[in-house]
Amino acid sequence: MKRLLFHGEHKFRAAELFFHDKPRFRVEDYIPYIALEVVWQDDGRFSIWGDLDDDAVLLQDTSHDPRHLVEHALPLADGVEEDAD
Repeated sequence: MKRLLFHGEHKFRAAELFFHDKPRFRVEDYIPYIALEVVWQDDGRFSIWGDLDDDAVLLQDTSHDPRHLVEHALPLADGVEEDAD
């Protein structure tokens, strides 16, 4: 499993990449989050979390990635952590 972290401007670009096709998408809605965190499973599924000061909010439950969005987001990541399962 890998964790991709997006901060600053990259947070907004990642939000646009992952959520632009959602109804009523507004990049401003992601201002409260310190970072966006994508948890990328070894089988290709991923989930997205909005990190706050002392908590995290699930923004997208674990799902498959038929459009390979996580791979497209890799160059935007400010950090990638690998967790051993």
